[in-house]
Amino acid sequence: MGKSKIPIEKIDDNLFEIKPFGGMLKPGRIYASDEMIAGLLEEEAPLQQVINVAHLPGIEKYSLAMPDIHWGYGFPIGGVAATDWKEGVISPGGVGYDINCGMRLAATGLTESEVKKRLQKLVEELFKTIPTGVGASHAIKKLSKNELKKVAHEGVNWVVEQGFGQA
Repeated sequence: MGKSKIPIEKIDDNLFEIKPFGGMLKPGRIYASDEMIAGLLEEEAPLQQVINVAHLPGIEKYSLAMPDIHWGYGFPIGGVAATDWKEGVISPGGVGYDINCGMRLAATGLTESEVKKRLQKLVEELFKTIPTGVGASHAIKKLSKNELKKVAHEGVNWVVEQGFGQA
């Protein structure tokens, strides 16, 4: 695809993969249209960040990029990665340093044993304080493959038409 040296392969409609190479521990997967991928292959920096994230210790399954992918600080904006809690890393760059994307990383002087004693209370307080869920019911609609394709092609218009957002 194009002049890019990034080895990317289309594996389904709106899904592309960078197979592990050069020290990548897992593949990179990008959810994007053909047109979006063409633009990303010209710019390359966000795709390079997908590759960089795939090098993280303890990364699980994939380094992912959602359709809003663009260059970020360490992680691409729209990047997602899970790491093993024992072997992996905690990456503040995945949270973002500017707007924090609604997430926070806080360091405390608490030990694991101190937190374990009050873990249930901590979780309850976090859920009281931090908005979660979708609407009053906290229900998230499971989308069919056809609906996912519509989301990828129609974007926010589909979301608004289905009542999940407002224009």
